[in-house]
Amino acid sequence: MKSISTIITTAAALSAVASAQTHHHKHAHNHTRPDSHAPISIMGGHTHKTGEWMLSYRYMFMEMDGMYKGNDSVSPEQIFAQNYAVTPTRMTMEMHMLGVMYAPSDRVTLSFMLPYMEREMDHLIGFAPVIAANGGSSAFTTRSNGIGDLRLSSLITLLGEGPHHLHAGFGVSLPTGSIGERDIVPGPGGRLSRQLPAAMQPGSGTVDLLPSITYTYHSDQWSAGAQASGVYHIDDNAHGYSLGDSFNLDSWVSWKASKCLSLSTGLSYIWEGNLNGNQSDVGTTAGPRRTVPTAFAENYGGHRIEAVAGVNYLIPSWFLKNHRLAADVRVPLWQERNGVGLGTDYTLSVGWQYAF
Repeated sequence: MKSISTIITTAAALSAVASAQTHHHKHAHNHTRPDSHAPISIMGGHTHKTGEWMLSYRYMFMEMDGMYKGNDSVSPEQIFAQNYAVTPTRMTMEMHMLGVMYAPSDRVTLSFMLPYMEREMDHLIGFAPVIAANGGSSAFTTRSNGIGDLRLSSLITLLGEGPHHLHAGFGVSLPTGSIGERDIVPGPGGRLSRQLPAAMQPGSGTVDLLPSITYTYHSDQWSAGAQASGVYHIDDNAHGYSLGDSFNLDSWVSWKASKCLSLSTGLSYIWEGNLNGNQSDVGTTAGPRRTVPTAFAENYGGHRIEAVAGVNYLIPSWFLKNHRLAADVRVPLWQERNGVGLGTDYTLSVGWQYAF
């Protein structure tokens, strides 16, 4: 994928330049500032000083509501008219993320992140035999949960003098999350335990590359930053598919309202490619009809632009001094789906961070 290759090439080139420099880099971040970290939904947005640790917990809630074809909202009846027996109508995803960062030097910060995922998807049935198989009800819900994929990353400081800071990220995601989750789903033979589509699986099932590059600027009263990041799936998983590669471009501006409080706003662009391959064990036919859009590769991926607003609060005293609490919310300004799929409604992230 061209955008992923661009990130890797740029980061590698900048790293080579930085390695050739002989002078010591001064660390640009002051972690006693409330705006020294990026908005909480952005991963790998800062580095640390030699010997410094950081523990973190993030909670993310995403709601997807209503089906889209391209950038147009479509009704369940329009989905059924495309020969599908079932359509999703709503999905929620929750993520609990534990993180550890450690800096063996001013130039290198290591990162470990492990998520726990919970997903729930509501469906509507538009084909009489499937309604009969569902006991006469035209609706059903599927659920899944489990540990997601472990992320290991190294953040390399390329520029850290004065108010400017630039670092590259080189990471890998390991397939610790399940891709074999099942639930009770109506269909031929009645309500049976069936393999859930990729959209409902906690893991990718593949080893993934996680390149990124991040720039930040800090003045006395405000700060700004931008990050380009991506996910590249190396090969197909055990179920015969790989998730679409993705690319994110995040930007933000933060205002230091006080010594312990900062407010931020920003824009993000998110792109995700189609799923590659076929999902083995996921049913694709219900009599003469297709089963559900999430069973088909062409209905994965798309792109959107989001507005982001956030807050960082650095506790100033007591036994929780320098513990950081943060939250941000993302709302799409524009979105377009590949094929037909659920549109994103909003994403809420909250978190705790403590550096020592």
